[in-house]
Amino acid sequence: MEYEFTRSFDKDMESYKHDSEFLRMLGGKVNEIDSANSFEDITGLVPIRGRATHYRFKIKTRKTTYRIGIKLLGNKVWFARLDKDKKRFYKRF
Repeated sequence: MEYEFTRSFDKDMESYKHDSEFLRMLGGKVNEIDSANSFEDITGLVPIRGRATHYRFKIKTRKTTYRIGIKLLGNKVWFARLDKDKKRFYKRF
């Protein structure tokens, strides 16, 4: 599947670019999405209630848990939001 990063996701990444363990794990997830043939091949996605095309997945490091929000539009996955704070993530996504 194809993937893109929104401007808001890029801005969120600026805050967390120092965590090398997180970046390594996110790279693995991006590779999984890139090699997936369909939406069902992507593991760990949880639908966001009230939104038909919005999903989230978590990346857990030794220090913290990150939530990544994605949108599925056609055959493209849009990385939309990233945050470690649960309340702020759901408020912004």
